[in-house]
Amino acid sequence: MKAMLQVYDPQSEEPEVFVAELPVTVGRGREAEIRLADWWVSRAHCQIDEVDGSLVVRDLGSKHGTLVNRHSIVESQLSPDDELMIGLTSLRVRIDREAGDRPLKSSIS
Repeated sequence: MKAMLQVYDPQSEEPEVFVAELPVTVGRGREAEIRLADWWVSRAHCQIDEVDGSLVVRDLGSKHGTLVNRHSIVESQLSPDDELMIGLTSLRVRIDREAGDRPLKSSIS
Protein backbone atom coordinates (compact mmCIF):
# COMPACT_ATOMS: atom_id res chain seq x y z
CA MET A 1 0.00 0.00 0.00
CA LYS A 2 1.27 3.44 -0.89
CA ALA A 3 0.15 6.50 1.02
CA MET A 4 0.59 10.21 0.64
CA LEU A 5 0.28 12.73 3.45
CA GLN A 6 -0.54 16.28 2.42
CA VAL A 7 0.96 18.73 4.89
CA TYR A 8 -1.18 21.70 5.95
CA ASP A 9 1.38 23.95 7.57
CA PRO A 10 2.12 27.35 6.05
CA GLN A 11 5.74 27.13 7.25
CA SER A 12 6.34 23.70 5.70
CA GLU A 13 8.65 23.50 2.71
CA GLU A 14 7.28 20.06 1.77
CA PRO A 15 3.59 20.04 0.81
CA GLU A 16 3.49 16.25 0.36
CA VAL A 17 5.12 13.22 1.94
CA PHE A 18 5.06 9.96 -0.01
CA VAL A 19 5.15 6.79 2.08
CA ALA A 20 6.25 3.81 0.01
CA GLU A 21 7.27 1.41 2.80
CA LEU A 22 5.41 0.66 6.00
CA PRO A 23 5.69 0.81 8.94
CA VAL A 24 6.96 4.37 9.18
CA THR A 25 7.66 6.34 12.36
CA VAL A 26 6.73 10.03 12.47
CA GLY A 27 8.50 12.30 14.93
CA ARG A 28 11.02 15.04 15.57
CA GLY A 29 14.01 12.78 16.31
CA ARG A 30 16.68 11.39 14.04
CA GLU A 31 15.29 7.87 14.32
CA ALA A 32 11.97 8.90 12.72
CA GLU A 33 11.58 8.10 9.03
CA ILE A 34 9.32 11.15 8.64
CA ARG A 35 10.69 14.07 10.62
CA LEU A 36 8.54 17.07 11.50
CA ALA A 37 10.17 20.36 12.50
CA ASP A 38 7.49 21.02 15.12
CA TRP A 39 8.48 21.42 18.78
CA TRP A 40 5.11 19.97 19.85
CA VAL A 41 6.03 16.66 18.19
CA SER A 42 7.79 13.99 20.27
CA ARG A 43 11.03 12.42 19.00
CA ALA A 44 9.10 9.22 18.17
CA HIS A 45 5.51 10.48 18.08
CA CYS A 46 3.47 7.91 16.16
CA GLN A 47 3.75 5.05 13.72
CA ILE A 48 1.79 4.45 10.52
CA ASP A 49 1.44 0.85 9.38
CA GLU A 50 -0.70 -1.42 7.24
CA VAL A 51 -2.89 -3.87 9.15
CA ASP A 52 -5.15 -6.27 7.25
CA GLY A 53 -5.08 -4.04 4.15
CA SER A 54 -5.90 -0.84 6.05
CA LEU A 55 -3.72 2.10 7.01
CA VAL A 56 -3.43 2.41 10.81
CA VAL A 57 -1.83 5.09 13.00
CA ARG A 58 -0.62 4.30 16.53
CA ASP A 59 0.48 6.88 19.07
CA LEU A 60 3.85 5.95 20.62
CA GLY A 61 3.24 7.54 24.02
CA SER A 62 3.76 11.08 22.77
CA LYS A 63 3.52 13.94 25.24
CA HIS A 64 0.87 15.89 23.30
CA GLY A 65 -0.97 12.98 21.69
CA THR A 66 -2.08 12.13 18.18
CA LEU A 67 -5.44 13.20 16.78
CA VAL A 68 -7.46 11.76 13.91
CA ASN A 69 -10.29 14.02 12.77
CA ARG A 70 -9.82 16.05 15.98
CA HIS A 71 -10.24 13.01 18.26
CA SER A 72 -7.38 11.89 20.48
CA ILE A 73 -6.39 8.31 19.68
CA VAL A 74 -4.12 5.55 20.88
CA GLU A 75 -4.64 3.61 17.64
CA SER A 76 -6.97 4.32 14.73
CA GLN A 77 -7.63 3.16 11.20
CA LEU A 78 -6.97 5.88 8.61
CA SER A 79 -9.20 6.50 5.61
CA PRO A 80 -8.64 8.80 2.64
CA ASP A 81 -9.25 12.46 3.57
CA ASP A 82 -8.81 11.85 7.32
CA GLU A 83 -7.02 14.67 9.12
CA LEU A 84 -4.02 13.53 11.15
CA MET A 85 -2.85 16.09 13.72
CA ILE A 86 0.66 15.55 15.08
CA GLY A 87 1.76 18.35 17.36
CA LEU A 88 0.72 21.56 15.58
CA THR A 89 1.15 19.96 12.15
CA SER A 90 -1.95 18.89 10.24
CA LEU A 91 -1.72 16.23 7.54
CA ARG A 92 -4.41 14.95 5.17
CA VAL A 93 -4.33 11.24 4.32
CA ARG A 94 -4.34 10.28 0.64
CA ILE A 95 -3.95 6.87 -0.95
CA ASP A 96 -1.61 7.23 -3.91
CA ARG A 97 -1.47 4.18 -6.18
CA GLU A 98 1.19 5.92 -8.32
CA ALA A 99 3.61 6.67 -5.47
CA GLY A 100 5.70 3.51 -5.93
CA ASP A 101 8.48 5.16 -7.92
CA ARG A 102 8.66 8.33 -5.82
CA PRO A 103 11.15 8.62 -2.98
CA LEU A 104 10.06 8.92 0.65
CA LYS A 105 10.47 12.54 1.71
CA SER A 106 11.68 12.19 5.23
CA SER A 107 12.04 15.70 6.60
CA ILE A 108 9.40 18.39 6.80
CA SER A 109 10.55 21.80 7.92
